[in-house]
Formats: sequence, structure tokens, C-alpha cells
Amino acid sequence: MDTYTPITIDRKSTETDRQVALHQIYTQILERQPYEYERKELAKLEKDFLKGKLGVRHFIGELVMSSVYLNSFYRDCSNLKFVEWSFKHLLGRAIQGHEEVAKYMNLLMMEGVSVFFHEILGSEEYRKAFGGFTVPYARDVKFYESPRNYLQTDLLQHEHVGQRGKVIPTIYWQQLGMDCETGTCVMPEETTHNAEVVSHSVHSVAERQNALAQIYAQLLERQPYVSERKEIQQLEQDFLSGKLDVRHFLGGLVMSELYLNSCYHGFSNLKFMEISFKHLLGRTLNDKEEISVYTDVLTKHGVSAFFHKIFDSDEYRKAFGLHTVPYARGSKLHDSPRNYLQSDLMHHEHMGQHGKSVPTMYWQELGMDCETGTCVMPDGQAQDAIANQVAPSAKVKEPVSKALNAEIEELLQMLQNSDARQVLQSMNENQRSLLRNLAK
Repeated sequence: MDTYTPITIDRKSTETDRQVALHQIYTQILERQPYEYERKELAKLEKDFLKGKLGVRHFIGELVMSSVYLNSFYRDCSNLKFVEWSFKHLLGRAIQGHEEVAKYMNLLMMEGVSVFFHEILGSEEYRKAFGGFTVPYARDVKFYESPRNYLQTDLLQHEHVGQRGKVIPTIYWQQLGMDCETGTCVMPEETTHNAEVVSHSVHSVAERQNALAQIYAQLLERQPYVSERKEIQQLEQDFLSGKLDVRHFLGGLVMSELYLNSCYHGFSNLKFMEISFKHLLGRTLNDKEEISVYTDVLTKHGVSAFFHKIFDSDEYRKAFGLHTVPYARGSKLHDSPRNYLQSDLMHHEHMGQHGKSVPTMYWQELGMDCETGTCVMPDGQAQDAIANQVAPSAKVKEPVSKALNAEIEELLQMLQNSDARQVLQSMNENQRSLLRNLAK
């Protein structure tokens, strides 16, 4: 059964008819049948549909608001890609023009997902095409206003979940002439390379092995552990066999749990961006304007969109192209001595050496000392310097905390009520140290 066959269910339909319709709904909306663990969330919804309590339209309205649908098509996807998929699933076509794009993008961002779906399912187009009881399907070419609209929808209908990524909408990669058939979009100009880039191309297996070690040194700042190689085994094989070039291998590596656990999870967003720039562009973030642009992409569209923006940038394409492993670039790249110093500090910082929160550019600006792995503010340093200048005989005893007082009292009580030798033998090192300090 395909998604082009209209199926209509009404109040007289049998449970068998509804089972067929349910299967067709999942094929159209999820592009697959739910996994076993996902059916637990959908159990009550399915039961109401099979008993006739819910029509097709109302069932779909609940399905698209479930985490089963949103995890597949909304979270970690660009807003435009999500809108495009929703049109494919609910209206059987792609977005037709910039006016429609603007309308639904604005609705999604200003009103949220629920209002967005309510607008589609309550639209005149949906009502006339499917009503309350017909399962949505990919509609015929006669519906489209131009051959271009048909081509765009035809391309979208043959795109499976995640096949072209979660970021680049069909409407744009088609317009730009991008090659997305492999699952990763490539700009047409990237298929040709200048002499410098070609000279860095990796051809033989030995060259690819060396390049692989260099990639890990640049991106992970180490070689993967044996346990970690299991996750990236297929990625490595595709690279070593020549199926993937350097850029596409990097794209797969940075989205792996291996990289994200090392550089993203548990890090501040700004520190993550700074590390990513170091690894992929060979420099650190230049200024607050650049920070603002990439922060906006990361927080609104997710990690995948953030990496796509770096890989698709003119800077990356001109510096490394498809075949060159990223590296720390020379001072001639930097606009000012400050930017050079900032990148130089970053390149000498190993993973986690200066913590997961404080970006290099900030601890440099604030004059913080982060060389030990823990950042210290300048005023703290000044107080330490003053304390070190005080003569040993002039040292002032620090005030004793309540907890310390309680521990001293406990020790005195033990000495008073028991034999001193036995008490000393039973003490731990901290208690012995406390007694020695009290005796000074």
C-alpha cells in the first residue's frame, strides 16, 4: 500500500477498516510504523481511534503534537524544514512560495507548534482535500500551479526522514542547485577545487590513515579510545574506502556522541562555539557580532544547524574545501593583534584545561588566571599577594567556623571520657592534624 491511495473512514467503518487506516496514517505522517516503546505513548490515542471515538483529522491532530512526531520532525530540525515536512505530511505537498513560507514561519515562531498545526488542520485547503475522515496523501500534479511547484513537491515526496538532513529545506537546495542526493548537501562550486586544495587531497589508503589521525588530533585533540571507535566504525570505513571526503567525514564526526560528549554536553554554549571554531576553522571567535550570529543559530535551530553554518561558510570552503583537514591558521588571518593573541591562547589550550564554562576570550579580557584549570579573578590574586607579603610572625588567626568548633568540642569530649592513648589510636588523620594545629 502506498501513500497515494485515498482512504476514508466514517462512523460505519469496521475496526478492521480502522486498522488499515491507522497503518496508512503512520505511513503518511511518521513515514514509518511506530516502534514498540513509542506505542505506549500512543496506546490511548490508538484505542479511541479504533473504537470510533476519534475521526482521522482529530487523531492526526493528537499524533502531530505527541513526542513521537515532534522528536522525529521538530526537535533538532530547522524551523523551515519542519514546516516543509508538515506540509508534506498533512497537505500532501511542499510549500509553494515565499509568501506562504513567511506566513507559516511567522505563525510557528510567534504562536508555537500547537497553533501552527491548528492553522493547517483547520484550513480551507485541508477541509476540501481531506475533510474529517480521509487520510492525507500525496496529491496529483494537476493541483500545482506550475511545473516548478510540482518538481519541488515530487522531490520532497521521495525524500525519506533525515535523508537530506534536518536543516536544508528542499525548497532551498533545489533553488540553489545543491547536490543533496547523498544525504549531505554540497554547493555546486565545491565540486571544483583550486590547485592548492587539490594538492591536499587524500587518495591512497595510507594517506587516508594519516589524514584520519590528523582529523582526530584536530577535532578531538586526541585519538579515540577503543570503546569509542565502535560508534564511529562505519564512518571510518566509509572515509578510508573513499566514499566520504574530509568535509563530509567531519560532518558525521561532529554530530557523533563521541564529539558531543567531549565538547558540547556539560559545556556552556559560548565555550562550545569557541572550541568548534578552533577545531573547524582554526581560530577562535572574533567579536561580539560573530558570537551573536552563531549563538542565535545554536539556540534557535540546534547543534546540527550550527555545524552546517560553519561547513557551508565561504571561509571554510576557501580555507579547506572538501579535502583539506582543518588546522590552526597563521596570524595573517586575524584582523588585529588582539584576535591573534586570543587564537594563540586558544590553540595552546587543551580540552577542558580551562574548564567547561569560561571562554578563552573572556578570561583573557578579564585578566583571569586560568592556567591551573580553575579560573581565578584578579581581585582574588591581589588578596593572595597581600597575604603573602605579611610576615610570618604577623599572621592573624582566621575565625573558626561553627563546624570546626563542633569538631574541636567532640575531640575534647572524647579525650575527657576515655583513655587518651586509645582515643589517639582511633583518630583519623584529619582529627590528628586538627589537634596538632591546636597545640601550636
